[in-house]
Amino acid sequence: MADLKEAITVARQAVDQTPDNHPARAVWLNNLGNMLERRYERRGEMAYLDEAITIARQAVASTPHDHPGRAAMLNNLGNKLRSRYERRDEIADLEEAITLARQAVDQTPHDHLARAVWLNNLGSMLGRRYERTGEMADLEEAITLARQAVEQTPDDHPDQSTWLNNLGNIFERRYERTGEMADLEEAITLARQAVNQAPDDHPDQAGMLNNLGSKLQRLCKRTGEMTDLEKAIAAARQAVDQTPYDHPDQATWLNNLGNMLESRYKLTGKMADLEEAITVARKAVDQTPYDHPNRATWLNNLGNIFERRYDGRGEMADLGEASSCLMNAWYCRTASPFPRITAAAQCLKLLAYQQRVDVAIQLGKDVIDLLPIVNTRMLERSDQQFVVSTFAGVATDLCAFLLESNQPADALYYLETGRAVIIGQLVDARSDVSTLAQQRPDVARRYQELRDEINAPLRPEQEAAAQMPSRRREALSELDACIQEIRGITGFERFLLGQTAAEMQECASGGTIVVVNVAMLRSDAILVSADAIKTVNLPRLTASDAEVWLGKKWTGPRSERAQKNKEYLEYLSWLWEACVRQVLVEVGGGSDLADGLPRIWWLGTGLASSMPFHAAGTHAAGSTENAFDKVVSSYTPSGQGILQASRIGSGREWRV
Repeated sequence: MADLKEAITVARQAVDQTPDNHPARAVWLNNLGNMLERRYERRGEMAYLDEAITIARQAVASTPHDHPGRAAMLNNLGNKLRSRYERRDEIADLEEAITLARQAVDQTPHDHLARAVWLNNLGSMLGRRYERTGEMADLEEAITLARQAVEQTPDDHPDQSTWLNNLGNIFERRYERTGEMADLEEAITLARQAVNQAPDDHPDQAGMLNNLGSKLQRLCKRTGEMTDLEKAIAAARQAVDQTPYDHPDQATWLNNLGNMLESRYKLTGKMADLEEAITVARKAVDQTPYDHPNRATWLNNLGNIFERRYDGRGEMADLGEASSCLMNAWYCRTASPFPRITAAAQCLKLLAYQQRVDVAIQLGKDVIDLLPIVNTRMLERSDQQFVVSTFAGVATDLCAFLLESNQPADALYYLETGRAVIIGQLVDARSDVSTLAQQRPDVARRYQELRDEINAPLRPEQEAAAQMPSRRREALSELDACIQEIRGITGFERFLLGQTAAEMQECASGGTIVVVNVAMLRSDAILVSADAIKTVNLPRLTASDAEVWLGKKWTGPRSERAQKNKEYLEYLSWLWEACVRQVLVEVGGGSDLADGLPRIWWLGTGLASSMPFHAAGTHAAGSTENAFDKVVSSYTPSGQGILQASRIGSGREWRV
């Protein structure tokens, strides 16, 4: 890093000492911009990337349109803007990067070797835009451009295998969208060509083998053919064997090989595969420094394999190993939040099996406290949905553990805090962050930049950068301080925090808020009224039964309608007996409305979030054993939602 700092200083001097109209000034600017970008890649600090972009713009502006080096400068500026897009998720940066990349391609003769590089980069950017927008036109053009890069490069050129590998990856992406086997087969063919055409000493040979293995594993999942998985494992073994022990990618290849061996165990049931998977996954962990951001992912995977062995052998020692790995993954503070939270969420479920309530409560609280720094905008939509559902699962499990420990007020608070963050992630326009951006844009931007930095995935060029863990720790500390600063601003004292139990009681004026929490450990209803908070344990509302009912499909052809209606009535009867009737016994008369019925706002969490509490009951002719006849029902996403609805409704009554 000292050498890079000195290089930047010298490059600045070169720029400063060169007149604005000197033909070499653009070159010096370009070099300085590249060095600043390199420092950003090592440290992850946005200030370096922002300055690199500013300098690169000056380099482009200082270069005549007919200059032979202009295309390279356009390409460099485009790459920097793409990097900023990946951090800040601002589509304008990606759009400009694509425009610049097109200009670089257009300004380069067809027979120029650099044109293939520009084509490849443009295709990659279009692929990123496809991930953002889902527009197939971008993916199709990316394939066309990647093909051109391959066609314009001689077979014996060292870059040809890279272009083939990239083209194969784009076809794999199209397969993920369309499910067309032809795309997956083409992806595998191209990956094989990339491996075969790469010289033995090609620096990316192992990576290409790893990619080939992953595509073959995907083919096995589609076809169920064991031979495809065998080939995938063989390619993964080659990737491991061709990589030195101390190479930063070795742990990645080991981790992937372990996952493939676990997949083979699922198909064959042979314990030898699972044993080898554990051995290989342990090596991946052991070869990764304690403060390396990827260590959390490797520990997570190792924990999952131990859990798989517990499922097969039933030995509690494996369950202990699994929860230990997952707990250690959570404590990898230099990792991005997603793998940490994923590990913690699974660990909570294992702790429930082990009845380690106190440990689970502390872990769950720590996870909820971390949620405000998470930014799902940086993920693809399917991953966003997974992460948000994981958040919800943590809040639900923590609520159950706290109720098991007879702490209903804390259970309610952490459940609400988790929901506040989740709603903010799903509906960003109504979140605390958007409100802060309107009132204090400077503080909001600093919060968002630090949050983006912490959530940014590790890039390949950062794998061996010793400075990254320390910088991530610094960013975490800075973000903690920023959040505390925000909570010191009038009106933001509860920034990204849920309501307290007392605040929820204020919202329950005129009725009862019923929070139904369904978890593996236990299920409960928390009754919040202006006067008290009660807990009703619901032993018949089990998570397993709920999953069965919620997994049913209630629509179908006309010929099945009568049977499905019958089953749905059975579902409503089960929900009445398992939950709603017991709740109504506790609610009693409540605060009567004009028609004499008590008022309930239902708030389901986890599995209970889509349950039709308002319709639960027996619906035979003349029956009054149902919610319709005994209560006025409404639904709310949170206690605050009741206040917001009352303000919007201006006194109107909203009922179900």
